[in-house]
Amino acid sequence: MDTEKRAARPGGDPASADKDGAAGHAAAPPPDPRRWRLLVFVALAQFMVLLDTTVVNLALPAIQSDLGAGATGIEWVLTSYVLCFGGLMLLGGRTADRWGRRRTFIVGAVLFTAASLLCGLADGTGLLIAARALQGCGAAFLSPAAMSLVTTIFPSGKERTTALAIWAALAGLGATLGVIVGGLITDSLDWRWIFYVNLPIGVVAVAGVLVLGSGRTDARGSGRPDLLGAVTVTGGLAALVYAVVSIQDHGWSSPAHVLAPAAAALALLGAFVLVERRVADPLMPLRLFATRSLATAGLGRVLTSAVQASVLFLSSYYLQRTLGYSTLKSGFAFLPLGIMAILITAPATGVMHKYGPRPVYLAGAVGTVLGLVLLSQAPAHGNYLLDLLPALLILGASMQCCGIPVNVHGVSDIPQEQQGIASGVLVSAFQVGASLGVATVATSALSRTTGALEAGTAPALAWLDGLHLGFWIAAGIAVLNVANAFFGLPGKRRTAAAAAATAA
Repeated sequence: MDTEKRAARPGGDPASADKDGAAGHAAAPPPDPRRWRLLVFVALAQFMVLLDTTVVNLALPAIQSDLGAGATGIEWVLTSYVLCFGGLMLLGGRTADRWGRRRTFIVGAVLFTAASLLCGLADGTGLLIAARALQGCGAAFLSPAAMSLVTTIFPSGKERTTALAIWAALAGLGATLGVIVGGLITDSLDWRWIFYVNLPIGVVAVAGVLVLGSGRTDARGSGRPDLLGAVTVTGGLAALVYAVVSIQDHGWSSPAHVLAPAAAALALLGAFVLVERRVADPLMPLRLFATRSLATAGLGRVLTSAVQASVLFLSSYYLQRTLGYSTLKSGFAFLPLGIMAILITAPATGVMHKYGPRPVYLAGAVGTVLGLVLLSQAPAHGNYLLDLLPALLILGASMQCCGIPVNVHGVSDIPQEQQGIASGVLVSAFQVGASLGVATVATSALSRTTGALEAGTAPALAWLDGLHLGFWIAAGIAVLNVANAFFGLPGKRRTAAAAAATAA
């Protein structure tokens, strides 16, 4: 714009304008020609992480029986992973910015893969819990590095939107297939193979990124490490995740498992804010939270993941407790949800290219409310094709339409050198939202069921009563997502005007 203005002014030097234009072009190197192939391997690693997140749930009874684990021990097989994954997420994102995204990705992927081997070889509960914690550490560095690789190797605009849409589709497929794969492997092979399956995926992903990654993906940031910030935020997030995860088993008022960790989380996160305001080169620049796009996307990730996790949790109970499905059959019942998410990706991306993220996000949020209202009407003697499948198809499309826009919009205003920490914020928001969603709906649903049983209601009807309440609570969360989409994201005209103002 400036060179055009100088060339148009009386007395302007066209040759000078041409030089300036050439210099500006040189300052912005062309995109990496191997970026689409690199996306395949990066998305494959993220697929592995999300597959593992859900695949373990169905194998827990077999693990408990084989290792002779108690109720507390088997709970920590899940909790140790979630704590390390959620607690180290921001540190992983900032490490990607400082140390190089490809380096951080490879370290995280190698650690995750090696820990998967240890999980499969574990001959006791303690070793399995420790290996799961290592898996969580690897995932905490792999996930934000992987997402920031996608947002930095693709130029902003249509290419980045398409790449993040593909990323979201594969990630959603991983979460859905985890339920099916977990049942198949546990029933036909052995629970250890749910971890061994990660080995070839991890090796292929690391090899692909090693070969296709470039010097740009290993660019390092400057500054000294903010160790105090890393300690306070990691401890604070770990305490917060532990408190949220414990709500389902111990209730909201448990002093040891919920209230004390929640208080510790508030204290540590408060200390983190004070540290970040004082250090010269903070781990998390607080001004990022003043960026409207990231704040809106972060809230959208929390709300969307809360609904998604709630749907999987409540629908699983409806299928097994009300319709009498087996674990494996329940897993296959969720397959249309994942397929619909993939099918909607291309048209949703096309709409975003033309009209921006807001209409897609709004349509997804409204559709999510509709799907949950349908589920809240599921009868005691229901039919899968009539009473559950339509809602799952709507929810599969709708939740994908919520996920793609917030990923694209969340990093749109973030500088290149801070894409890692921004990705860490979004991935962390997803983890916290899923934990909060399940904790909220599970506690409410189980409390309603218990009350109905005490009142003499038949067990099947008592369970259904609790599930209906859970679906209505999830619908309330989805309504908040509608408000976030409407007020948080700019319309097409505002987006175009802002882009024009920036260019001028």
